[in-house]
Amino acid sequence: MTIVAIAFAVLAAVALAYGALYQHDAVAGQEDSHNGLSWAHFTELLSNRRWLLGLLILGFGTAGNFIALALAPVMVVQPIGAFSLIVSVLLGVRHRGLKVNRRLVQSVVWCTIGVTVFVALSATTARSEVHLGADALPLFWITAVLVGLGLIIMLAFRHAPQLVLIIAAGLLFACVATNAHLVSVQFLQAGIDEVTWINVAGLLAAVALGSWFVQNAYAAGPPEMVIAGLTVIDPIGAVILGTVVLGEAADAPPWLVVLITLTGLVACAGVVVLSRYHPDVKDREAQRRNARRSDTMTDTEES
Repeated sequence: MTIVAIAFAVLAAVALAYGALYQHDAVAGQEDSHNGLSWAHFTELLSNRRWLLGLLILGFGTAGNFIALALAPVMVVQPIGAFSLIVSVLLGVRHRGLKVNRRLVQSVVWCTIGVTVFVALSATTARSEVHLGADALPLFWITAVLVGLGLIIMLAFRHAPQLVLIIAAGLLFACVATNAHLVSVQFLQAGIDEVTWINVAGLLAAVALGSWFVQNAYAAGPPEMVIAGLTVIDPIGAVILGTVVLGEAADAPPWLVVLITLTGLVACAGVVVLSRYHPDVKDREAQRRNARRSDTMTDTEES
């Protein structure tokens, strides 16, 4: 079943890359979207065919990932999404004229290597258990806390940096993946009567708020950054939850846990490099510097 789960997770990763491409193009094409998405922006997206196509593709990817989470531990399934970063960069080169530089290649390679080794190591030790009743509540409370923090960020920062939006979305979708695994295992092994619906409610709240952060992240920068953040922060967060809360790595020796942690840090380092040296990010920084210089010169001339 693990092989089948991995296959579904790979298909979901490809769908994530294509869905992100279409939705980013739709969001970035809106007037003044870089200043943050308003309700008017969102309602406009609901009639945008390109955005809706991306949503449909993401829906198929989500369904595939949900099936994978029902068949294998979170530690194995969720990190596979990092392969969508490779697909996303290739799509960016073909469809958006993305310029490939050395730092971009290095960051993608480090993300991919880190997550690949992460998955390989996790697959050797991860195991799924059924968590019923009160045993499922710790995951709900963690989800509730992160949703609360996300709401604070949403209300307090209208123009949050893309990296902040991506981190928030990644943590929320880590809760989504872990709750989805918990609930699906409850359903498959204990029946619908044993499903903890409070975890389903937490899952839906995290999906809604995480999706809001993702759409704003599309408006704030390149889609490759969004993919990189979601496919590294999301799986690492999910693996931590799966390990600490669901006990998926209870049988793993300490040295293996340390090695898995190090590979996760390597993947995170790749995201940081990508956030700093992505060509689109550098172009935006140059545009902001030029705008500040123009404003300074204008103020000097007026005085």
